[in-house]
Formats: sequence, structure tokens, C-alpha cells
Amino acid sequence: MNIFYSFLEKVIRSIWKLVRKAPVAIVISAVLLAAVCAGSSALWLKLDSDQDNLISHELPFQKRNLEQIKNFGDQEYMFVVIKTGGTEAGKIKAEQFASTLATKLNKRPDLIREVHYAMSARDMGPGVLMFASPDELRQFVSLARDFGPLGKEWFEAPGLSRFLDMTSGLLSGDKGGTADSEMFGPFIGALGNLVGEMESSLVSGPTLETMNAPVFDLDKAGIQYFFTRNGKLLIMRILPKKDFRVMDVIGPSLNFVRSSLETVRAEYPGVEAGLTGRPVLSADEMHTTDQDMTIAAIISVIVVGLLFMFILHGWLRPMLVMGSLFCAMAWTFGFTLVTLGSLNLLSIVFALVLVGIGVDFGIHIVMRYVEASDSGMSPDEAVEEALVHTGPGVLLGGLTSVCAFYAVLGQDFVGLAELGLVGGTGIIFCLIAMLTVLPSAMLIAGRRNWFPSSRPRMATLPFMEKVISRPVTVLVVFGLLTALAFPGFQKAGFNYNLLELQAKGLESVEYEHVLINDSDESTWFAVMTRPDLESVKSLISELKQVPSVGRIESILDFLPDEQKEKADILRGEAEVLKGINLDARNAHLVPAEVVASLENLIESLEGLEEKLFSAGAKQELDQVGKIIERADSCLEILQKNPADAVNLTPLQARLVNELSSSFAWLKEILEVQSVTPNDLPDHLRSLYVGKDGSFMVKISPVENVWDFEKLTGFVADLRKIDPEVTGVPVVVLESSLLMRETFLEAAGLTIILVSVILFLSSFSISYVLLTLVPLFAGIFWLLEIMGITGLSFNLANFFAIPVLIAIGVDGGVHFLARWKELSKGERLYHTSTPVAVGLSFCTTMIGFGGLLLAHHRGLASLGGIMVTGSATCLVGCMVVLPAVFRLIERIKGK
Repeated sequence: MNIFYSFLEKVIRSIWKLVRKAPVAIVISAVLLAAVCAGSSALWLKLDSDQDNLISHELPFQKRNLEQIKNFGDQEYMFVVIKTGGTEAGKIKAEQFASTLATKLNKRPDLIREVHYAMSARDMGPGVLMFASPDELRQFVSLARDFGPLGKEWFEAPGLSRFLDMTSGLLSGDKGGTADSEMFGPFIGALGNLVGEMESSLVSGPTLETMNAPVFDLDKAGIQYFFTRNGKLLIMRILPKKDFRVMDVIGPSLNFVRSSLETVRAEYPGVEAGLTGRPVLSADEMHTTDQDMTIAAIISVIVVGLLFMFILHGWLRPMLVMGSLFCAMAWTFGFTLVTLGSLNLLSIVFALVLVGIGVDFGIHIVMRYVEASDSGMSPDEAVEEALVHTGPGVLLGGLTSVCAFYAVLGQDFVGLAELGLVGGTGIIFCLIAMLTVLPSAMLIAGRRNWFPSSRPRMATLPFMEKVISRPVTVLVVFGLLTALAFPGFQKAGFNYNLLELQAKGLESVEYEHVLINDSDESTWFAVMTRPDLESVKSLISELKQVPSVGRIESILDFLPDEQKEKADILRGEAEVLKGINLDARNAHLVPAEVVASLENLIESLEGLEEKLFSAGAKQELDQVGKIIERADSCLEILQKNPADAVNLTPLQARLVNELSSSFAWLKEILEVQSVTPNDLPDHLRSLYVGKDGSFMVKISPVENVWDFEKLTGFVADLRKIDPEVTGVPVVVLESSLLMRETFLEAAGLTIILVSVILFLSSFSISYVLLTLVPLFAGIFWLLEIMGITGLSFNLANFFAIPVLIAIGVDGGVHFLARWKELSKGERLYHTSTPVAVGLSFCTTMIGFGGLLLAHHRGLASLGGIMVTGSATCLVGCMVVLPAVFRLIERIKGK
């Protein structure tokens, strides 16, 4: 026996001396420590749900991404996608839907930071006129010249009656203003709003809702909604508040948006709309995986417990194993609190791993204890037998499992590195618990005769001796089956598409596909930065030549052309508004004057009706007719009870305030001579100008970048122009490649470390090769089955490989150790080891099997690979390896 294995035996014998001397103290200390760890973790252990923290901040691509976020702020939006059907009527409904939803969302600034779905003239800032063409600008100047004198006159004593009188003059042409065809629609629409407000105020009086509401809503003049290029969708971008201290980073914001969306859907039953975007997809994924993992953990604990109770005949032995496991899990939580302070989105799954792996160590000890008790040994002798004979194998198998997790330590994929630290340390704690707490509890129960007198239902598997009685036949049959399935091995592949990992039927997934298939919009965009506008222009010219590039957004979209020519047109035009007293007090509202003004307005409208009738303008005629009906209603009310005119006072105040603000705005925009980035409103400038003064250029792909090949091509094309391009496409690409590389390195390093440990424990190459037989056979068959069934590796299930390496080697270690213990004439399947190994593989399959029911397709595929891989390794361990043993025995016998 070599020095390493002798050392393991000495460790186990030292543990036995401690267990025999103070079993009660060990159990009490373990439970108290577990209680402290569990309580402390519940109070102080945090969750870091920031996906950016899963990757090392020192990696160049991640450093650039974080610098960009710091410089330009968070621009990761939720998207409300509203379908229009591509018709004008559909667009109008979509506009109303978006406006209603935005109103609801803006009521909660504590949850919603920004809502973008349209842009009005006001949103463009004081330089809005610079965006008009020179001809449009001349028409606007002409209009301002007409209305300037009217405004000056009205503001001498601003009031409702005077406004109605001046409107009557415009309609009849007495005031010299214009009501040409281009202005007719807005003019009549505004008049209709005013008369409608008058009627409502007279009928029901002013309400709290209308006290500060605009009369004409002039701020929305010239509003442009964010329709996609083909007009089939209207897009709303919503920036939520985020809290990375909780699992649901945008949970409250997302719930509020979804409840508001549901309310607006009820108001507009004919409009189809849904919510998507990267933060929504991430939140949905988090919710789905959390729910699936919780259900899987509950199922695994219950089913493993029931399996133990069935196999071990009774509830006490299973309870001792599970109790020891729970102590180890609590210690692991405490360790995580002290060392890391938080769990990330990957390390949080360690509990499920420990249920699948950690419990295996206890199974071997319990089964050997049962075997020893059945042979007539006392409780002390049986515990000693179990520890001394299975302990070194348990330690060796545990070390190989720890290697599988510690192999990712120090990797740049911080999320996996932390999972490796927590998972590997958790396995060490499971070893400690199963080698100290479990034997101590068994010793206490055995001494007090608490165990049932009946034997376990499956202590041995003698029938398997017949299966391997012809080892050559067994190996030839498996060789042929492996050869026949080899085409499946060649088809096994890796799927990088993150969208295909999501649960089917999610609204966020469905509407992400809608955006991909029916629009030029993308929820992902790459980012390049430039120090000045000239380099931005040069960059955009280059990008327009790239086939994979779709929409390009920059500050240039908000800087108008031909500014000098337009400035010449506007120069001095603000003078037409000079002398207007915007601070004039409202005129006293006199009922008789309002009645007279209404009569004049009705008379002018009736004259307009005749002209419209002669012109055959049916739609405009209907509009005017409705205004006359409402004006008649107002007139009738005031004639019956002139005192009701007091209800119009708040409306008059709103009218004066709105027009005062509008004329001030008109004066401001007429004075603008140029538009630079510094002249733009903060909400526009902050989107494209960083804190350091650099300019952002957003580049959306023309194709579906959820497809990894297209994503790779898109990023490659951009890097030819700028190697330091960043943004979501770059981060997703690099993260995916880094994760795959980390998994492959971890798997390779695990194999190397395991082989070294096995060699040190035996100094025999043949021992190492025999131990690895179940692993290599099981992994090879797994790959064949995956190719045949179409199951692929992906970013959610690839970590199964290191775990399968751990459990595959563990089974080989225990089979080989027991085979070497066999005396002459004794058979392997007449011992408890095969049952213990089989039960260990079953617990792993059960631990991960609950994921087969997961809605999240990535987790379901993890469950599929773990169950299939555990089953193939089980067959390799239970059938192929014993057949090799039998063949070796025959060769040596000859």
C-alpha cells in the first residue's frame, strides 16, 4: 500500500477514535454550528444578481462595457411592442394605446425612470425649427407673422370671451388671419377641444383631473410616434429602476409595467401588445429558473428520502443521512457568507448539486454499516467497519469531486469560479459531515437499539453475477452497440442561442421574435464612441457600407442640416412677438360676454358650414357640426342660468396659462440661430453624449443576432472598423465563448487532477485506467445519445460534464476498492458496494431529474444530460467495469 492511501487510512482511524469517544458532542456541535450558519446566512447573506459581475471586470471587453455604462448610463430598456396591422386605423389605435400606457407609467417615477414612445416639438428642444426644410420654415414664419399681432392684441386682456371672438373673426376672415387647408385640421381640432371643455365644465363643473390639464395640449403638436420602418409596430422603450441586491432586479418595476399593460389592454381590446427586451427576458428567465430549481430541489429531497426509506427499510437511517447533508449545506451557506458575502446567479444552484453528490458519501457508509450489522457485529464494530473500509474510498471519491469544482477557481468567468469555490467547499463539508456527524448519529442510534431489526430490501445484487458471467460476450455486445451509435457521437454539438433556452410560451420570448421577424428594431445594439462630431460622421459613413449593420443612431440624428440658411430665414422674426405681455392678468369672466361670444362663434361656424357643404368636404363638415352642437349646448345652459359661467373660470385660467407658455415657446424657437449638442435637451443629449464629452454611436444588426453565427459575423464586421466596439452583442459573444472555454478547460483539468490523485493512491497506471472505465464509457455513450436524440450542449447545461466526471470516477473508485478487498471465492455483487454505488447514481439522477419538468428549456436540458449521463456512467460502472474485472480474473487464473 502506498504512502498516500496509508495517509487516508490514518485519517479515517483518527476520525473513528473521535467518533467513538464523543458521538453526542459531535452531533450537538454540528447541529449548533449549522443553526448559527443558517441563521446568519438568512440575515446577512446577499444575492448579487448583476449579470455584469459574472465576468471579471479586468477582461478588456468587460472593462470597455462597464466604462461605457458608467459614461453614458444604463440604457438597457424594456420594450412594449404594439402591433398596428400596418393600417392607418391600426396606427391611430396604437398611438392611443401608447399614450394611455405612458400616462399610467409616468405616475410612478420611483419605479420607472424613462418612457419613450414618441417625440414632440417640445422634446426636440428650442432648436426644433431647424429640423424643418427651408420651405416649411418660410411657411411657419408667415404663420407667426399672422398670429403675432393677434397674440399681442389678445394678451392685452386675455380671457375666454375674447378668445372666442377672435376665433370667430379668423373663421370669417375679419381678423386677417389664415385658416387655410393645412391649418384647418389642427385649428378645428383645437377649437373642438375648447368647446368640449366648456360644455363639460358647465354640465358637471371643474374636476381635479382637469384642473392642471392642458386645453389644447399644444405641447404635443407635431408629435412623431416611434413606428418601425414598415409601420407594422409601434415601439415603446421603458427604462426601469434596478435593485441588484435582490433576485428580481427589476421585479417591482416589471410587475407595475405588466399590470399597467394589462389594464390598458382591457381598455383597447382590439390592440395586440406585449413586453420584451433584455432585462425582461433576464427577469423572466430568473423567475422561471428559480421556480424550476425550487420545485426540482423539493422533488429531489422528497424522492431521495423515499428511496432511502424503501431501500434501507425504515425512516431513521435515511433521516440521519439527510440530516447530515443539511448540516453540510448550512455550513456551506456560512462559509459563503464569510468568504464571499453573496451568492451570484450561478453559485446559487450549489444546494441542488450537494443533494445530488454530497449525499452519496453517506450512502456507502450506511450500506457498509448495514452489511456489518447483518454479519453479527455490535454497533461500535459495525460503525468502525463502515468507516475503516469505506472511508478511504469516500475520501478519494470526494477529492475527485472537489477537483471537478475547484478546477474553475481563478477563471475569468467569476460566476463559475464562485460556483466552483462554493460547490467544492460544500462537497468538503459533506465529506466532513458524512465521516463524523453521520457515524456519530449511527453509533448513538445503534447503541440505543433504535434501528429496525429487519434487513434492508436491497443489500446485495446477486442476480448481476449472471449478467457478467460471460464477460467477453458483455464487452462485445456493448462494443457493437457503441459502434452502431457512433453516428450520434459525430452529431453531438453546442447550441449558443440563448433565446432557445427560455421557456416556451413566454410573452417576452414571443414578442422578441415579433421584433426579429417584423421590424428593423433590435433590443441589442453595439456601441462605438468617438471624440468629436467629424469622426462620428466618418464612422457612420463606414458603417453604412457594412451589410450586417441595420439601424445606426447617433447625436447627428438630432443636429439639423443647412443651419446657416435656416438661421438667415429666422433672423429677426422673433420681433413679431415683441411687446406681448405674457404676464397680463386674466380678464374678468362676464356671463353676458360669454353668451355673446358663443353666439358670434356659432354664426361664424354656420357660415363655414355652408362653404364646406359647397366644397363637398364631408369629414370637415361633420367636425364643424359637432362643434356647433356643443356650442349650442353651452349657450342654452348659460341662457337658462348665467351664474353657471363661474364654472368656466378655471378653464379660462388654464387657457391663458397654456397660451402664455406657447407664445413664450414660440418666441424662444424663433430666436434660435443654431443647434449644437449642448443646445439639445438633457434627455436627448444624455443618450449620445458621455460624461467625458465623447459621442456614442449605436449600431443595431440587420439580422437575428440570437443566432450565434450571425452574432459572430456582426461583431467581426464591427471590429474591422473599431476593435474596441462594445455593447450587448459583444458582451454576449465574448461571455459565451469564455464560458465554453472555461468549461472545456475545467473538464480537461479535472481529468488530469483526478488521474493524478488516482495514481498517487495506487502508483498504478492500470488502476487509474480501470477506475476511469465507467467515466469514459458513460461520457461516450452520453454523446452518442445526445446526437441521436438531438439534445445539445448549451450555456445552461455544459457544467454537467465536470459533475459527471466526479460521479463517474467516484463509482469506479468504490467498485475497484471493494474488488481488491474480495477474498478468494467471494463475489462483488454479494457485497453491499454495488447497491451503494447504484443508489449513489440514482440519487444524482433524482437530484437533477426534477429539472426534466422545468419550463426553462436550458434547465430541462441540464436535467436531461445529468440523468442520461448518470445512467450511462451507472451502466459503465455496474456492468462494463465488473465484466472487465471478471475478464482479468480469468486471465490471471490461467
